[in-house]
Amino acid sequence: MHHSIVLFDFDGTLADTFETGAALINEFASRFGYKTIDFAKKRNLSARELVRLSGVKWWQIPRLVRFFRRESARNANNIHPCRGVPEMIKNIAQSVDLGILTTNTTHAVECFLQNHNLESYFGYVKTGVPLFGKTRALRRAVRQLQKTHTLILYVGDEIRDIEACHAAGVEIISVSWGFNAHEVLADKNPSVAKSADELEQIIARRIEA
Repeated sequence: MHHSIVLFDFDGTLADTFETGAALINEFASRFGYKTIDFAKKRNLSARELVRLSGVKWWQIPRLVRFFRRESARNANNIHPCRGVPEMIKNIAQSVDLGILTTNTTHAVECFLQNHNLESYFGYVKTGVPLFGKTRALRRAVRQLQKTHTLILYVGDEIRDIEACHAAGVEIISVSWGFNAHEVLADKNPSVAKSADELEQIIARRIEA
């Protein structure tokens, strides 16, 4: 039994969903009455800041999240991994346990893992986490996983992930190929990987420390 586990965010960390997700959100802007956003130019903003910028009301968020989860699920079989991720997963799985904790749906995650032959590598999978409920989900994960693991790491691509991990007392490694840009992530977290190879090296160093 491994004594370390690495939990991964899904969208933008394992799965290359940034462009399709941004396009989907903008596609329905007029229907739901919020502003379109050039996400590629706003990678320095947090999810909360983008919500304010778009004009979405906070009470609308649960409904919108449910809607976009359903829309995204229709495209689940077309989700591709971020560059180098499958190889990285297979390499680190030799020395650590792996898990996923994400706001995305069970259907999307299962399709992705099956389509890319990765389902056997993840022993812990928690899906459907509320958009701003990752702190609570992480705390629950820690209570469960600390019974069998002495080290729990989280890997994510957003400011939101950093804030949730800090609040939950979980160590985080950020990746800069997803939602938020490297400089804004590095400003809040000293451990940021620019590639899957670099992420693999950071994880290896951490579990050997």
